[in-house]
Amino acid sequence: MKKQTKRKNSLPAYKKPPVIEVVCGIAFKKIAQFKAPHLGLFWQKLRADYPTCQHAPPLGFPPDPSEATDGFELPLPRIWFISEKKNGLIQLQNNRFFYNWRKLQADEPYPHYQVVIKNFKASLNMFQKFLNQEKLGSLYPTECELTYINDISKGEGWETISDIPDILPDISWRSKKSRFLPEPLHIGWQALFALPEDKGRLHVKLDQVAHKIDKRPILRIEISAKGLGADRSQKAIWDWFEIAHKWIVCGFTDLTSSKIQNAIWERSDGTK
Repeated sequence: MKKQTKRKNSLPAYKKPPVIEVVCGIAFKKIAQFKAPHLGLFWQKLRADYPTCQHAPPLGFPPDPSEATDGFELPLPRIWFISEKKNGLIQLQNNRFFYNWRKLQADEPYPHYQVVIKNFKASLNMFQKFLNQEKLGSLYPTECELTYINDISKGEGWETISDIPDILPDISWRSKKSRFLPEPLHIGWQALFALPEDKGRLHVKLDQVAHKIDKRPILRIEISAKGLGADRSQKAIWDWFEIAHKWIVCGFTDLTSSKIQNAIWERSDGTK
């Protein structure tokens, strides 16, 4: 019997990953004919699955000068369409479309990337069909985004700032009694990496936040890929998301320690 070998394209996986939110999105040239009533018309298409909506401030305001029009025009709001369980969110404005998965319950498992990207594709396809039906034109993509937000609560591999190297070996605070400065109350860190083939950038950000309910300290690691490349075709867009996903997962694994990967997140092999 042949010995089984690990698939070349498999990625690191975790049984209990710290991810609390995943954002898939696309920015595109402003749809000139898209008006406020179209937001309501589109909601009717998905209201059965996303029964709640609310306003949010538009992203990218003031607008890009390249999209300037004659005269003054108020920006359309960004609308959130929220699923019945409230863990699925579609964000729409006249130059952006996003799908978010959000962990709202402590015991809610992360559904993994393939489920999230499938939901994004389905909702984006619905929006593109809506544009065709209303004769509003096609989407002309300018940038794609894939973001993972990971929360590591105090007690999950760390207690003080001095323990950060046990999570992120590239970051450390030298705790010595002889130091003049005490341990910092807050810590942050950022890094920027180039994606291959000039397809964009990978942004990594570490921040210290407090839990919304019990205020316990949390280390938040946000990893975001943004870009696209010269090819703006449909195939190129979905190929870009696969590259972005690989870089986020492998980048997260590269940045974090094997100690917390195995002890807390229960790392395993396979594509997730």
